[in-house]
Amino acid sequence: MNVPTTPGLAGFKSIAAAVARRLAKNRRVRRNLPGEGRLRIDRQLPFLCVYRSPAGDDVGTRELVTSEAAYLYASGERRYHDGVEKLCQQVSDTLREHFGTFLLIELWSQPDAAVDATSPDFEIVGSELSSLPATVDGFRSALEEITIEDRSATVAVREVDTVVPPGRLPLNLSCESATSAGCVTIGIAVRPMYRSPESGELYPMVLQALRSQLAWALRKAISRFSGATVAGAVSHYHTLGPTALVKAVRRVDQQLSEVSEAFDFLLQVTPTNADQAWQDFKTSGFASEPMFVYRPLPYRISLLKRQLFEIEIERIEDPTLAHLFWEKQDEVDCELTALRHLDTPNFLHSSRQLYGDADEDLQDLAKSILQRAADRTAPSSPEPSIKATDAVPAETLLRQARDEIDYYHQRLSEFNATVEICDHIASGIMVSQDRLLIANSVRLPPSRVEPLLHHEIGTHLLTYFNGRIQPFRQLYAGLAGYEELQEGLAVLAEYLTGGLTAGRLCGLAGRVLAAASMTAGASFCETFALLHQSHSLPARKSFVTTLRAYRGGGMTKDVIYLRGLRDLLAYLARGHDLEPLYAGKFGLQHLPYVQEMRRRGIVRAPGVLPRFWNHPGARERLEACRRLSVVELLEQ
Repeated sequence: MNVPTTPGLAGFKSIAAAVARRLAKNRRVRRNLPGEGRLRIDRQLPFLCVYRSPAGDDVGTRELVTSEAAYLYASGERRYHDGVEKLCQQVSDTLREHFGTFLLIELWSQPDAAVDATSPDFEIVGSELSSLPATVDGFRSALEEITIEDRSATVAVREVDTVVPPGRLPLNLSCESATSAGCVTIGIAVRPMYRSPESGELYPMVLQALRSQLAWALRKAISRFSGATVAGAVSHYHTLGPTALVKAVRRVDQQLSEVSEAFDFLLQVTPTNADQAWQDFKTSGFASEPMFVYRPLPYRISLLKRQLFEIEIERIEDPTLAHLFWEKQDEVDCELTALRHLDTPNFLHSSRQLYGDADEDLQDLAKSILQRAADRTAPSSPEPSIKATDAVPAETLLRQARDEIDYYHQRLSEFNATVEICDHIASGIMVSQDRLLIANSVRLPPSRVEPLLHHEIGTHLLTYFNGRIQPFRQLYAGLAGYEELQEGLAVLAEYLTGGLTAGRLCGLAGRVLAAASMTAGASFCETFALLHQSHSLPARKSFVTTLRAYRGGGMTKDVIYLRGLRDLLAYLARGHDLEPLYAGKFGLQHLPYVQEMRRRGIVRAPGVLPRFWNHPGARERLEACRRLSVVELLEQ
């Protein structure tokens, strides 16, 4: 007579033994399980998140645990129960030896027919919960912070004899010679608002939002349970998150970088005939609309888009990284669409998606700057000019730029930027990835050289190479919408080194008004007249500013300089530090994610800080600007 055996039990036993050996040495665990299951444990951690699939469909629920650094998902069929239970017991025993406590969190979905299925809802289930008030309060308060589409979560607590999902057997973990607080099982029932209650169809965007917030909530609660200690040290709850960039993440990161670096958006939309266009415009008495010439596209837009959307971001388990990847994919798509419509009216639509518009508050700020500057200037004062003998030419600027780059290279060996004289850029100097481009026609007053080098090299190139030493490539390619903070930091660098003049600030204000005029339908000549005649900006500066607004078919990028400076000052006024912003290329909106990844060990501290960090008076100016508005910078 044959004795029936539990399918896969021997496999579970061998896996459990191997897992115990690796965890005892604090080594990473990645194992497939019988019944199409998976166990992942990044390192020694005081918890395990478990999901066991029911007999019917349960679309999306499994993904709610895979965001964590220690998770197990497996089949909920009875034939696999003993093996899963043994494996969980082995994990618990091994980790409890290290931490003294262990928390098993089992998660399942509530019935689809729940009332108001569009709002987040959770039920905390456990035995003897009255003896664990701090743990229960930690879970309740963390879950109540979750908000999906402006709907706040509701959280209920239910005490039971045994924690067990519907239709499955309980995982009866033994905690011999331990108090009940040392080994705890808590269940979390989740309303499946991430799928249709009628058809079961998944709502991927809702699931993405819920996964991200639930991941943070679980870490907060686990941190409170464990006393916020990992490896014996008091830590931030984010340290409980995954610390490794797994193969799927590295692949997506590389693929996104390859597509985004396959083209240079700003260089592509920069006219190659800016100097000739200025001469023709001046000759016409500022009355003829200039014609601009652009570089031919050296690639097929459709092929790059195909390559972009073949990237399988949906395979990324980490919700923070997935969110950043999705954002970047959308931005690159928008840039490619803009290039497809280069030098046509349709270009403007993509530009506004990428950079936004000059809203009324920003326009009012720009007008205030120009008015304040006008009040401080004597009426009919002559336009300042630079003597040819005093102006710094391109070759001299190139040598000084190389000296500045050498300074950073000595402090960060990876800082290997190049400098080139270029005849085909509209602005005097610009950065393109790891290159500094200097227009051959550039002539700068000596007082502008040092601030400009701090702007371009000490900010744009510095954050590029700080991003290059990160294991996360997007921090040098740039997270979506990174330019606004970049320009805010770059202009702030000019102020901190004493080089932010009234003329420079007025130029940034003029860029805002030019963009607003362009989007309102004004012609090139009308916008030029607004800057030159109505606001008394110099003719050449007015032309270049107008060119920047009309390039490509209409570009609103220049609003980000003043907006970036304004928002950065507001950030500093709240008492935040400047140093974390130099870790790579990202926006202020990304700072919570970047700080989370720093605590998880994915992102490192900046490899090198700007040269002006030790500049005489820079620290005093930094503290002073925490109390100043943009307009008040004119008085300094």
